[in-house]
Amino acid sequence: MAERRRLPDQEARDLIEQRLDANLLVEAGAGSGKTESLARRMAAGIAGGVYGIEHMAAVTFTRKAAAELRGRFQIQLERRLAAETNPRRRERLETALARLERLFAGTIHAFCARLLRERPAEARIAPGFAELDEAADLEHQERAWHDYLDRARVTGSPLWQALVDADVAAEDLRPAFATVCMHDEVAFPAPAAPLPDPAPVWAALETFWTTLQARLPSPVAEETTCGIQQRALEFLGPWRVADRSRPAALAALLAHWENKPKVVQKWWGGPGERKAIALGAERLVDDFRTATVEPFLRAWRHHLYALVVQLLSEARRAAAEVRRRASALTYGDLLSRAAWLLRENTAVRAALGGKYRWLFVDEFQDTDPIQAEVLFLLAAAPGAERDWTRAALRPGALFIVGDPKQSIFRFRRADIDTYARVKERILATGGLVPELTASFRAVPALCRWANATFTRLLPARATPEQPAFHGLAPVRDGKDAPEAGVHQLVVTGATTRADVAACEAEAIARWIRHTVDRRRYAWGDIMILTRKKVLDGDDNVLSIYAHALETLHIPVEVSGDSAFVDSASVAALAGLLRALSDPDDAPAVVGVLRGPLFGLSDPELFRHRRAELGFLLTAPLPEDAAGPVVDALHALRAMYGWTRTLPAAAAIERILEETGILALGAATPAGAEAAHLLQAVDRARQVTEVGGTLADAARALEEDRGSAELESVPLEPGRHDVVRVMNLHKAKGLEARVVFLADPLGGVTPRANVHIVRDGEQATGSFRVTRRAGWKTIAIAEPEDWPAHEAAELAYVAAEEDRLLYVAATRAKDLLVVGRAAASGGSATRPWERFAPHLGEASQLRVPARAAAPAVAVGDLGAEARAAAQAARDAQRARVTTPSWTAESVTATAHRAGPANRPPEGRQTREPDTGLAWGALVHALLEHALRGPRDRAHLERLAGWLALGNPELQGVIPEALETVERVIVAEFWRRALASEERQAEVPFAVRLAADDGSVHVLHGVVDLAYRTTTGWELVDYKTDQLVAGLDRLVAQYAPQIQLYAAHWSRLVNQPVTPSLYFVRADAFRSAVATSPGGAS
Repeated sequence: MAERRRLPDQEARDLIEQRLDANLLVEAGAGSGKTESLARRMAAGIAGGVYGIEHMAAVTFTRKAAAELRGRFQIQLERRLAAETNPRRRERLETALARLERLFAGTIHAFCARLLRERPAEARIAPGFAELDEAADLEHQERAWHDYLDRARVTGSPLWQALVDADVAAEDLRPAFATVCMHDEVAFPAPAAPLPDPAPVWAALETFWTTLQARLPSPVAEETTCGIQQRALEFLGPWRVADRSRPAALAALLAHWENKPKVVQKWWGGPGERKAIALGAERLVDDFRTATVEPFLRAWRHHLYALVVQLLSEARRAAAEVRRRASALTYGDLLSRAAWLLRENTAVRAALGGKYRWLFVDEFQDTDPIQAEVLFLLAAAPGAERDWTRAALRPGALFIVGDPKQSIFRFRRADIDTYARVKERILATGGLVPELTASFRAVPALCRWANATFTRLLPARATPEQPAFHGLAPVRDGKDAPEAGVHQLVVTGATTRADVAACEAEAIARWIRHTVDRRRYAWGDIMILTRKKVLDGDDNVLSIYAHALETLHIPVEVSGDSAFVDSASVAALAGLLRALSDPDDAPAVVGVLRGPLFGLSDPELFRHRRAELGFLLTAPLPEDAAGPVVDALHALRAMYGWTRTLPAAAAIERILEETGILALGAATPAGAEAAHLLQAVDRARQVTEVGGTLADAARALEEDRGSAELESVPLEPGRHDVVRVMNLHKAKGLEARVVFLADPLGGVTPRANVHIVRDGEQATGSFRVTRRAGWKTIAIAEPEDWPAHEAAELAYVAAEEDRLLYVAATRAKDLLVVGRAAASGGSATRPWERFAPHLGEASQLRVPARAAAPAVAVGDLGAEARAAAQAARDAQRARVTTPSWTAESVTATAHRAGPANRPPEGRQTREPDTGLAWGALVHALLEHALRGPRDRAHLERLAGWLALGNPELQGVIPEALETVERVIVAEFWRRALASEERQAEVPFAVRLAADDGSVHVLHGVVDLAYRTTTGWELVDYKTDQLVAGLDRLVAQYAPQIQLYAAHWSRLVNQPVTPSLYFVRADAFRSAVATSPGGAS
């Protein structure tokens, strides 16, 4: 406790645990223990008798964080219990630990789903609704989009036809559809805009082109570097074939001249005239752009925007209707429906607020408006106020922890404005906003550098786009750090981004190999971060760093990697599955034969075909056919047979095992290809579990390979002894002793394609539709006031980039290494360049000139070594396949030990024989009769439910009821009812050690047990259809109830009397052993 009082923010930490009656928003800096402070407050409330665990809800934003929070809360309870001496406080802590499962700890989406499942009728949804995760949501969204477009085409939608006539393709609108679906609660106003008159613009364009042609050199050199001449060459072809009846053609032609081209004078005429000609052409283009191009394209795009918004709004409503009919809710639906329920139904809000009285929210900086609305309405004081921004809060109902400086998910709806509004509401309702500034993570040198850097990068007072910066106060002294502070790693001799990344990756790998070999750090102490994961193209930059590490035998785990989509093994597997799903598709089979699985050459395939042999898997081959192609076809036919006799996932696993593909993949660096193949098996399993076929699985794999969003899964996820490589967004909430900020030319150019305004009750948004054409981005549609919206959004984007730098700079515990490139170039692509002015005292990281991977020992591959290895494998297999324990029911044991192992002769049937079902029915009715109402009406209703779906058993319900009524008037039954303690259908299991050291588990169910004045009596019901040979049955079943009694006696340490009751014979018999051996 003394150490905690010395913390610079100790007053705030004490307030968190003591002011349980106040609503708090805790602003916690990086490494200050946000989650720990939340767990401490929860435990303090339990110990003080303020909180009840069944009325608490802890909300986080990932399942992993929820599990961590639950664990930390349990640790805090246990620590307080160990130190507590007050009996009442100890009792509260013990009760909370015993009822820990009653605490809700989960994501905000899981919490909203729970609220909706508790009140589905009031929420106007089906009780058994399905929750769509992000992947399922994207699949549903894709299907809904294509279904809507198909209907629009079939029905001849005028709206769709107008966009087609405007040369707007479906793929141009797909990103915008994803945007409006992500912001489902946002309205996108788009007043109708008239089509601009094309006639005068056509005339102006013709005049411009005629004038420009007269000034252009003839011919224009193809190698020209002058922007105007390059535009002219690009323009000439479309101009010649343009359809002047189409406004879209006019817009496409004008787009060539929309941006100001760069003029290079040397390409214009002779030395004495080139300047005048070039400047004249430049003025001509500028005047045409200003007077004609810009006004028309603005009006044209405004006109298209209104059409696009109308179509996308219809498509969004159609997708929502499909989900409604399927009773499926996306994450967004869960939030919006829960918010609607709490907002519109005050009675439900009051009831749910009474159940979840105390809300604890972690990582709140990445909240969105609907999440905030759900939490504030649930914490609201009773009343009719529907607006969460005006509702009063119950004292102490809301505890929120977050760091607004780490809000970095604006592209996923995180809204810094909402965070600021929540902060205002907390203060306005009497709450408090304490700040945690003590850093338990970083050494003093890192804290000093971060404070000096972000004092300049972040404002001292909050702005609408950016929170205020508060410095970090180190708690660690750093004496345990082998290296501490900030270093630079400057890459020289490379210019392109890929080359710089490769050189840097090699240097980092050498440093890690050298450092770990000298035991200064372990593999798991090191993390490599990049700003983004994609190179300038489709290649993955993370794989460059992973490959460099693997070359030096450094274990690595890549998070956020999309290498799955580039996997050659997965591509080969997808092709194989496609061929196996359609065995009559000869081209697909030939593709597999030529591919990496069989590697057959074209001459081999040609010779096979010239021998009049085919490639169909269903066509028989002659018995005398031979050759590599025939062998491959036989192998494919075996695989085809597996796909017809095994579930798809099992068939794929067998194919991978039998062909050795999986083993080969495991030999790749970090086993990456094996991980991709296992991920493919899981994907196939997902498809087939919902009714998909093998062909559907093959199609899903091919579609996944075309997805830029799909991430790879490591072969051994969760390992700690690996170097972690990831993009910066994946590092949120993580830390490492050494952090490299890598890929120094891998920055992001700020862009804004959507802007949301949430000033009033209805949020409104604007977006721009664009199309990529090589390196250029072409605008297709945008609202009239888009420049103002774009400027406002870019301000938020730029602010978030600075917050990303804060996240990057605060992941390290000991050492932060900032990567830089010595090559000159624009700073727009340099993610860490904003750090450059603050790296004056940062020295260059000392990287060894060379580092070697440890030599791989060559094993003995001789015959004796192989035989010894096989013997060791056989012995190990024998050990793991030999049962270490056995289990047996008491009934089986008794039957084995009884005087007869077969039913006695002379059985006579009193009621219809319905086998084991009859016994189960009678046992269940007797259990109910002992514990609850015993009148015939209750028992008859229960019997009807128990016999549901069994017509034969339903016919003997009257006999079963009569049987039970006979039992409940028996003398032993009256003794049981009069007992102070009685139990029915008690399951038990006991562990018995045999003489040979093996373990034997004996299990069974005691039908009836009740306390007597001398101990306990156990009764075992028997429902055999017998009225004769009763003594023989007693002899057979007595060992069973005697075993029950013997073990029950050991449990209760009292005498136990065993008895048997033959239900149909209405006969009660003692089963006390007649000799000492019989009861053991």
